[in-house]
Amino acid sequence: MIDRQGHVVEGPGFNIFVVKRGKISTPGRGVLEGITRRTVLEMGQTLEIPIETRNVSAEEVRQADEVFITSTAGGLMPVTKVDGRALGDGRPGPITHSLCEHYWGLHQDPQYVTSIQYSQ
Repeated sequence: MIDRQGHVVEGPGFNIFVVKRGKISTPGRGVLEGITRRTVLEMGQTLEIPIETRNVSAEEVRQADEVFITSTAGGLMPVTKVDGRALGDGRPGPITHSLCEHYWGLHQDPQYVTSIQYSQ
């Protein structure tokens, strides 16, 4: 989705992140500032990947090296095509791959997981 100025904001139920030359950008306004989005922003700092929130144009998404989206239900998901055209070589890029591994690894970290004991 785009706003009146042509900036990408969010999709229906997900946030978008664009990677160009090793730097991540994500829209800074007009978005749901959810927990998964915030987790990615924190992971960028932890992994020392430059990340910024700012206006992102639709053309930047089309010209990105990598794109990924986040949602509560899906976590962090790579995008390999935009407008029917492959991004890069059509496979998830190294930054997306690294963030995906780190994100799903957090689900095993006791600091982020609350065990629930179900009784019979």
